[in-house]
Amino acid sequence: MSAEMQTEIPAALLEFMQGPRITQLTTMDADSRGPFVNVISWVLAKDPHTLRLMGDQRTRFMQNLKADPRVALTVLGAGNAWTIYGQARVLAEKTPHVPLNLSMVEVTDLKIYPVLFWGARLTQVPEWDVTYSREQSDQLDAAVFMAMREFAPS
Repeated sequence: MSAEMQTEIPAALLEFMQGPRITQLTTMDADSRGPFVNVISWVLAKDPHTLRLMGDQRTRFMQNLKADPRVALTVLGAGNAWTIYGQARVLAEKTPHVPLNLSMVEVTDLKIYPVLFWGARLTQVPEWDVTYSREQSDQLDAAVFMAMREFAPS
């Protein structure tokens, strides 16, 4: 695949990122100034120019992006591996209508690259199993994604 930079999320990737997906989030560590990697699942492609994600405000990655808004996300899906660079900003420290103290982040100024090695196509996406109640997990995921879709900053 070509590694040409895009500024809009391709349609297949936009569709893929409408529910929980394993996503690698890289921020710049506030202390060491080096890369800091987390794996998250609450990432939504809101539209071709905007990503939204949620995280507990106490996490390291939330503190990091407040100090340095540059982020990189790696997504495995829609037939490829994708790296998305952007600028993050916290839209809400505590997101309304979500049962946990989760902060909502919006990522814009996107630069999107297909990064899977030449001649390959991704045929499976990473899956995971919940180690607590599947019902509670599904309810929380539904609340988080609804909030990310519907939240309008004031």
